[in-house]
Amino acid sequence: MGIQDLMLKSPYLNAASMFGFAPPSHWPLDLPPGAFITHPISLKPRAPAENRTVLQFAGGFLLHTGLPNPGLFATLKQFARRWARSPLPVWVHIIPSSPAEAAQMVAHLENIEGVTAIELGLPPGLTDDENLRMIEAACGELPLLVSLPVDRYREAWVFQTGKSPVSGLILSAPRGVLFRTDRTLVEGRLYGPALFPQMLAAFHALRSTGLPLIVGCGLYRHADVEAVLASGALAVQFDGALWKGLLP
Repeated sequence: MGIQDLMLKSPYLNAASMFGFAPPSHWPLDLPPGAFITHPISLKPRAPAENRTVLQFAGGFLLHTGLPNPGLFATLKQFARRWARSPLPVWVHIIPSSPAEAAQMVAHLENIEGVTAIELGLPPGLTDDENLRMIEAACGELPLLVSLPVDRYREAWVFQTGKSPVSGLILSAPRGVLFRTDRTLVEGRLYGPALFPQMLAAFHALRSTGLPLIVGCGLYRHADVEAVLASGALAVQFDGALWKGLLP
């Protein structure tokens, strides 16, 4: 599986949650985009978290939103035509809550023009068997990329994904906890250059799976982007660098 098989125009992608549901009119980096990854989409509508926030720390930031979205069918009604007209291939990031939902979502998306791949976000807290069943249910006619938070790369199920028709793993943002100013705790996804060493450890460990790997967190310097691509990454995904720009 290479970038041609995934219909990528280049190896430079956005991470899910960094843009909305359709490609932006302006790509903020000097590296040409290869595809557009949607905001995470659930089968049913999902409301924002009541305590949503962005909190900075020395090496990056924590983002807690609850992944709000109008649900698959409302999203398709509003954005399917834009996906069909998009000059970039569209990867739809789905967040099903069960294997049945995963299969249902993939079956609908297989008929949508412009959608060239599925990116699967797995719910936290699943057992190894539950993760594998979710992945199996999401395997259809479209290439399937599994989003793997880098703090979970040692879990046993990860090394069994090579036995299924998965097209690759995306090393994505881990979860963490920070204090608010009132000292209450907030859990969310972590982004920033401080994650690069953790991502690199996962990248090297997961080469043994034989699956294509997409580096999807910790990239904030041109030199790091070039290094991971030269080391065999299929592609890279940018998160906060899309807002702040890349360092040399």
